[in-house]
Amino acid sequence: MHDLRFASPNTRLQLTLAKVGLSEEERARAEELARQVTDWQGLFDTAERNFSLPAMRLHLRQMPDCVPEEVLSQLNLAADASAINNMRLIVAQKMFLQNCLAPLGVEGIFFKGISIASQYYPDFGLRPCRDIDVLLPRGTRRAVTMKAIEAGYRLVIPRKNSKPLEEKEDLEAALHYRDDANLVSEDGVVMDLQERLDKFSGIFNAVDVFDQAVPMKLGGTSFLTMPTPLLFNYICHHHARHTWSYLHWLSDLDAMVTSPGFDRAEVLSLADRLGQRGTVEGSLEMQRLMSPLASWEETPETRRGLQFLNLCLRNLPGKLELEKHIAMKLIGGEFMFDWQARPELIRRARWQHTAHILRPTVQQYIKYPLPKALRWLYVFPRLVDLIRQARMRTGRRP
Repeated sequence: MHDLRFASPNTRLQLTLAKVGLSEEERARAEELARQVTDWQGLFDTAERNFSLPAMRLHLRQMPDCVPEEVLSQLNLAADASAINNMRLIVAQKMFLQNCLAPLGVEGIFFKGISIASQYYPDFGLRPCRDIDVLLPRGTRRAVTMKAIEAGYRLVIPRKNSKPLEEKEDLEAALHYRDDANLVSEDGVVMDLQERLDKFSGIFNAVDVFDQAVPMKLGGTSFLTMPTPLLFNYICHHHARHTWSYLHWLSDLDAMVTSPGFDRAEVLSLADRLGQRGTVEGSLEMQRLMSPLASWEETPETRRGLQFLNLCLRNLPGKLELEKHIAMKLIGGEFMFDWQARPELIRRARWQHTAHILRPTVQQYIKYPLPKALRWLYVFPRLVDLIRQARMRTGRRP
């Protein structure tokens, strides 16, 4: 782990500007840091990659004497575009509910993205969103996917240059070999359908998510979402699994922790029940360390938060390939550190992840279609592909 005590003013400012709210003392310290910036375009580019421009604009427009005018102009354009895109997503979410879920009598839970933005951020446009996440009851993904295709959505595999699947055999392979479904609407909005909140550990098997669902009003329409303690536990797990590779995920922490009604004790009580108190406590520590007034000296109280923060800062300059390189050390595809969850959950994740990575991919089926009786042969090219990917990623040093 890098010694974060010697972090540059640029690094401290990036973390500070990802916060949703600043106290007067924090704002004064942020202004001191801003006056030390020598590469504003570099700061802008990093924030853009990290989906943090709207939050940056929120704070920097209050200190215009520190910021070049052209940078403020770029920030204004980016923040306005984020708000417009979020309004577009609200319409898409409403249409999906009406056209794909309601006709089947399926109740989906909408979470992350615009659901978080609308409930916890002081301004709806502060949280850039790329897609819409929907949790479906077990066993309904196939029916919802086929209904969506009837309604004009296209099923795609989330991979670069991936084309929509149209052949019946390809659709069946995608539904069989994948645990999720990515649907693209006619106007390009991606709906990410899932039937479970964790990948391999089964952490969230301890609760009935649909029994705890609560209504949320968005754009004049009522949707189901998660109550705050459950949603906070989920984002801590999800964002940590992705090695905190984007600053707007830290903004989610700050927005929720500082929102009215956030109950730390209730959140930690649920974390105990789920077996992931370490992940949640580490996330809460990291949220506190976002403050420009916080010391980054390692102590027993800050160790876990600093380890999470270190992952985020390592990801700042990179893109998806850098995240994948860092994530190669994930235990069971879900945990970077053994203190994050109970040992039995980590053991389960190891086993399930090993079985998962050996499964054939949809791309293999499409490239080399085999009858069901012979599909076990896919394991051999899959192993070759995994070895090739590992060599490529270990050759890239962050």
